[in-house]
Amino acid sequence: MNRPTKIAAALAVIALSYPAAAWFTGQKVQAVLDEQYAELQSHPTLKMTERSYERGVFSSTEKITFEMVMPTAAEDGTLQAGEPLRMHAINHIKHGPLPGLSTLAAATMDSRIVLDGTPDESLKLPLEIRTVFQFDGSGRSAVSSPALEFGMPDSSGNEVRFGLGELKADIAFSAGLRSYTTKGTADSFSMEDPSMRITLSGLVFDGDQRRLFDDEPWLYVGKQRATVASMDVSGKEDGQLDGMAFQLERMSYDIDAPAEGDYVNLKALMGTEVLRIGDTDYGPAHYDFSLTHLHGRTLVALWRKLMEISTDPAVLAAQEEDPTALLAPLAEPAMALLGYSPAFSIDRISFSSPHGKTDLSAQVRLDGLQPEDTANPMMLIAKLQAEAKLSMPQVLLQSFAGGEAEDEDEAAFAAAQFEAQLGALEAQGYLQRDGNIVKTQAAFRQGQFTVNGKPFNPLALGGQ
Repeated sequence: MNRPTKIAAALAVIALSYPAAAWFTGQKVQAVLDEQYAELQSHPTLKMTERSYERGVFSSTEKITFEMVMPTAAEDGTLQAGEPLRMHAINHIKHGPLPGLSTLAAATMDSRIVLDGTPDESLKLPLEIRTVFQFDGSGRSAVSSPALEFGMPDSSGNEVRFGLGELKADIAFSAGLRSYTTKGTADSFSMEDPSMRITLSGLVFDGDQRRLFDDEPWLYVGKQRATVASMDVSGKEDGQLDGMAFQLERMSYDIDAPAEGDYVNLKALMGTEVLRIGDTDYGPAHYDFSLTHLHGRTLVALWRKLMEISTDPAVLAAQEEDPTALLAPLAEPAMALLGYSPAFSIDRISFSSPHGKTDLSAQVRLDGLQPEDTANPMMLIAKLQAEAKLSMPQVLLQSFAGGEAEDEDEAAFAAAQFEAQLGALEAQGYLQRDGNIVKTQAAFRQGQFTVNGKPFNPLALGGQ
């Protein structure tokens, strides 16, 4: 057999076997999607209500409808069960091993999303989602969207306008969605209703997440980060928030949630270089906190219960007469989580002002708590360990004390009273003054409250 004949024979074998290979990869991709949707059904509020799958030899078409229960705020401030948000996805899938003759992969999938519930008609989101599935079940999705504006009614019948700038995102996922990475940008976001307008620009985000437990699809650990160039919030003239205005610039949001066995340790860092309220800039401002030794499976149980009650019509109706109705169902999973001795820490709250810098830190933990102790409030108090430190400009404290004064004489009287109170506390050792800065620290250990290391009884102090 000469060379041209061999080549022709090889091409014939490939041509004859390619339909079988495409059918096989089509089965493989359908199985991957089946697995993902089966796990989605365990979500407390997001459900797949319809799905059709038409599979051919070289391509398939999938149509899915999702529903997400959306609570709405009533005029009295209570939450009510609203109509579910319906999303329709249409997926056009090309089978490998050479889908569309453009790449080597198990399949490519192009998706289109449609939302129900707009005032006049369904909203076709101009999202372009291209997913490439590899032969091992992993893949990568590229998401892009041009600028978009639309309106939706709120619970009072007023229109809320939304604006989304150009969006780009890249998501890489492993087989079974056991881990994923994200990276993306969004030019802008805006929301406007009759009382206020919010605008945000220059969003950049990325993340690296993995499942803590293979059988739990809703608990991921890892890192997430986002930065925002600017954010403006302003109340509208003659609206409920008339006169309100603040701006933030160069914001950052970092979350690091590593796993330690079956436990999660979470640390969040939030900061902004500019925090302008009215004409005063309080930046740089920071809010850093930590949640450590969180038992993973108990944490998921608490999260699931929170999602369930936030959309339960019976619970939402009960809150009108009893505001604690939303919290009562959380008591059991919350107490179970406390039984694993988690710790909460405000690592830093800081902001600047024309008078100087303010710093606050605090830690709260329950030492040696046993699961059976959670049923006894006295045991919780006995094992509660807490401490806090505060450093603040005296002038800023004084402005709080005289903030309700109606005239200069009343403000002067309030300032004199406040100075006398500070002097008494300083004389007793409960605080120190370093120039313009007031410093103090408090602790609660073994049932005793101390300030600057001295036993402190607020009731006795008030009686002096």
